[in-house]
Amino acid sequence: MLDLDALIAGDVRRWADFDVELRRAHWPAGTRCTPREALVVAVCSADGYLREAAVHRLAVSPDPEALPLLLIRCVDWVRPVREAARKAVLSKLDESTLRPVLPLLGVLRRRQVDDWMTTLFRDRLPGLLDAALAVEDRETRRWAHREALGLLSRERLLDIATRDEDFVVRSITGTALLDRGECVDELLAAGAPKVRMRALTMAGRAEEYLADPTSAVRSMAQALVLKAGGDPAAHYRALPVSFGMLAGLGETGTADDARLLEDQLTDDRPRIRRAAVRGLRRIAPESTAVLPLLTDPSPAVTRQVVAFLRGKFVEVTTLRELLAADRPVHTRRAAAALLRDHDTWVRLHTDLTLLADADLGADAEQDLRACRQHLSGVYTKPSARLRAELEAACGDLDPELARGLRFLLGSARYRA
Repeated sequence: MLDLDALIAGDVRRWADFDVELRRAHWPAGTRCTPREALVVAVCSADGYLREAAVHRLAVSPDPEALPLLLIRCVDWVRPVREAARKAVLSKLDESTLRPVLPLLGVLRRRQVDDWMTTLFRDRLPGLLDAALAVEDRETRRWAHREALGLLSRERLLDIATRDEDFVVRSITGTALLDRGECVDELLAAGAPKVRMRALTMAGRAEEYLADPTSAVRSMAQALVLKAGGDPAAHYRALPVSFGMLAGLGETGTADDARLLEDQLTDDRPRIRRAAVRGLRRIAPESTAVLPLLTDPSPAVTRQVVAFLRGKFVEVTTLRELLAADRPVHTRRAAAALLRDHDTWVRLHTDLTLLADADLGADAEQDLRACRQHLSGVYTKPSARLRAELEAACGDLDPELARGLRFLLGSARYRA
């Protein structure tokens, strides 16, 4: 009836969901189970008296499911059940038994009963430090690092703050070091972005980080230069071309800097072209030099070009040519996005045209659903040619969808 062996061998966090699922399960009349299974069912029962009795039996049970189930009952909503479970858990726990269930502790402490589970973790943390910092559950691991700050040496905190894969963990440990006024230079060079921003305010060398590739650090450097009475844009103009320099100039420059950015649109490096397009979007939105980059080989550059061209007129014929099957997928996707921006009827035609497309069909189907929701409120009409193309496309559609679109096309004849 219950596959306890699979639960025991699997992720220990699964016991928390199992408890809820078992309580909601329907048991047909005549269902048979072993005494071990019956005890598990009882400890997860909706009846508090059954749960309490089952807790007392689990307290002396040698079965491997006893500890995780008792831990769950430690945050039970009924006080006598909690108290009995906590007494039983404390009699069973030592470092060897607690280590495998640390992820479950992290899940259970989130249940808003009291802080017993957190206190249990804190009390045992010194002997389980390495295991606690390495748990797979991301939220529990972050919690463990917060609780362990006072137990970690300066060197270990710095190593975590500059090398850990989780930026939240890096922020937790880096912030702790900065709170002590330690390792400012090291964290400015390799900390998480938020930590580097704070370290920059403590280091007093803002100009050096104006061209930082991280936007948060770059923004802080710009703010500090402005606060000191300087002009970030003037600094950028004097710097050699780099991603950070172009990004920063686009953030702080003026229309007079457009030529400098336009000159980088033919650079061999996609990152440089992307930064130039993004900068032109802010300081020179009327630039005509960006349009040719719709066929850029880099998807990242093309995404910035689409953002630049939104709201601007691009010939429908030009965009439809870019939908050709021999074009790269990212180019075709960019053209489709800009076609949908033209008007509702062009958007509808684009979606109908691409429905059967192997690469863009899913996007077209999703957009078509969104488009249909407000078609009845559109008081424009398509051109005669576009109407004919839309009516022809209806022939390959689902009959119900085709009827709805033909009705809309018919009513559009009489709208002003």
